[in-house]
Amino acid sequence: MSSTLDSSSLGEGILKIVTQLGQLLKVDWCILRPFRSNSLLRQTIIYPSLNLTQDNNTEISLKTQLLEQTIWETQKIEIISCVSIALAQENSPQQQQKVEAYQKMGIGASLLVPLILDEKLIAVLGLHHCRPCYSWSEDEILLTTILIEQITLAISQAQAYEEVRNLAHREALINTITAAIRASLDPEVIFKAITYQLGQGLGIDGCALSLWTKTDEFVQCVGLYDRHEVKVDPLPQSIVPIAQNRVLQKLLSTMMPVIFEDMDKYPDMNQFDLPLRQKTQALLIVPLIVDGEIIGSISLRQVDRPRHWLSSEIKLAQAVASQAAIAVQQARLYDKTKQQAEQLRQSEQRVKQLNRYLTESVLKRFLPASIVNKVATGELSLDLRPEPRLVTILFSDLVGFTPLATQLGAQAIATLLNEYFEAMTVAVFDYGGTVDKFIGDALMALFGAPEDLSAKEQAHRAIAAARGMYRQLEVLNQRWKSQGLVDVPVQFRCGINQGSAVVGMFGGVQRSDYTAIGPAVNMAARLQEVAEANAILVSETVAEFLNPQEIQLIQSLKLKGIEESIVMFSVRV
Repeated sequence: MSSTLDSSSLGEGILKIVTQLGQLLKVDWCILRPFRSNSLLRQTIIYPSLNLTQDNNTEISLKTQLLEQTIWETQKIEIISCVSIALAQENSPQQQQKVEAYQKMGIGASLLVPLILDEKLIAVLGLHHCRPCYSWSEDEILLTTILIEQITLAISQAQAYEEVRNLAHREALINTITAAIRASLDPEVIFKAITYQLGQGLGIDGCALSLWTKTDEFVQCVGLYDRHEVKVDPLPQSIVPIAQNRVLQKLLSTMMPVIFEDMDKYPDMNQFDLPLRQKTQALLIVPLIVDGEIIGSISLRQVDRPRHWLSSEIKLAQAVASQAAIAVQQARLYDKTKQQAEQLRQSEQRVKQLNRYLTESVLKRFLPASIVNKVATGELSLDLRPEPRLVTILFSDLVGFTPLATQLGAQAIATLLNEYFEAMTVAVFDYGGTVDKFIGDALMALFGAPEDLSAKEQAHRAIAAARGMYRQLEVLNQRWKSQGLVDVPVQFRCGINQGSAVVGMFGGVQRSDYTAIGPAVNMAARLQEVAEANAILVSETVAEFLNPQEIQLIQSLKLKGIEESIVMFSVRV
């Protein structure tokens, strides 16, 4: 695979869906390119993979770059039946690069589909034919949109896990700023520490702390961080009166953060006076509030490009602003030390409550409510570092999903899949399992991680969950039939194995995933692949914990990727 994405199970899952789509539509190229902070990233998944010889690394890099140029930012599906005609209609340097890339790769027809999450573009998928012209059918477009939803869900899971991992870093940042405030009574030292720590922590171009009230004429800059280490002494002061500053007037009227992801879209606001008076592309400004009145603000800026301000970043800036407001009071009202200390403790408690809320909101999508509560209250510590541990792995998927998807169409199959995954998740949660991921129409669940369980308890819970999934599917089939969605009941199959696996967070800085890897996981997947419709296949390891009356020996089979023949058992549903 020509890609800079990590090799975690989630990355492989997305590759599986991209590969499945490419094979189903019989296209020459299927390309997925991520999009973040208003720019396309060079983290591309390409099917078929560029499996050239080791001596052709340069050729692989060149082809990858050319294929990346065939994907561009778009907010809607773009259907190009004849590339030579469509691309000849524009004349720009960027357009010439596209034309050259298409010509060198021999691409004649394309289908570009955006991936939208929370009204934000997160990736673009491109399907290419090397024929001179090709007419894309409605069925091909519908099938593409179905699988796009699964890729979007997988990326959403990755972002959620990334948010959980960053919580510890953000709490440490708050603690560092709190410590700096407590360690000194010198306002200059305190304000410098606040802007430096916040600017470094968010990786922004600049951070300024200014003091002002609605009755002042100008703002007073008291703390300044610049990523390019521009030293300014003395600190620059504003030259635009507060009364004429529309950004500050909006801050005064709302008492809430003012957010601009791209200042070019708001020309009437570009008179905002930042300390260094540099052109600002993205701006986030939060108020310092004491006793219901604004006493200052913290402004965060991105100079060279637009930026999507995450909700976690906004809340972090607000928490720091609370600390900064306390520091201002400390510097001005030293004789009220006790009152300031109480405010500081209250602010710390709000940060802890915020962290708990974020933790619960993320984890409840993957873990049962009982485990989420233990994590939030500190009863259970999630050590997310990868480590070997005994787990039971459950794989399930729908039988005949591809023809079913083609038969129902995009809207109906999306409704069916969403209801199916919701019901299957309930079944897993009912027996204390962890929903690891969704891959296409498949589901992977773990028992014994992150919460420790005995081997016997893991096996019993996994079997109970599989049976619960079967019961849930029976209810769904009745509903779908009454709604006219299906004529023939939808069937699923399930494979369960127990063994040692490496469990924890896998990935990099930009994306990571909590999952299990190892031969035990592969065997569970293989058992699911050979299981018959509405059947539960388990390995000999799992069968040892079950009542002999509820299992039936199956003839030993050779499974894909496993050298020896495997003894397996069918469990009575």
